[in-house]
Amino acid sequence: MKNIFNSKNLGWVSTILVSFVLIMFGTSKILGASDSINNFSAIHLLPYISVVGILELLSVGLLIYPKTTKYGAVLITSLMSAAAVIHLSYMGGVGVYLPVTVGVLSWVSYYLRRSEEHTSELQSPCNLVCRL
Repeated sequence: MKNIFNSKNLGWVSTILVSFVLIMFGTSKILGASDSINNFSAIHLLPYISVVGILELLSVGLLIYPKTTKYGAVLITSLMSAAAVIHLSYMGGVGVYLPVTVGVLSWVSYYLRRSEEHTSELQSPCNLVCRL
């Protein structure tokens, strides 16, 4: 029986979790959900709400595509670090665990899935190496 709990599959599970959360966050910001508007108004960043939403959706695309997973993890970490700082500074630390968890999970997915990227590079005909 094939083991389904390998690093590649676990990496995809964490990618799906991160993607789901960020798609919810991003679309709520773009569509102007009342909670998002209230939070961004409280920290005086309301003009940038749609930009943040677009960046969150862009980061999902980068995280899902295998060749840009690292860049997606970097963008997600940047966005979630800013969110964590804002939660600590303006909201008294309420809800800080979610952005920290999403940021960490984005790097977990990169780490677990990076073997997939390296394996496909090594199997391409232009990277064949003769071993003596």
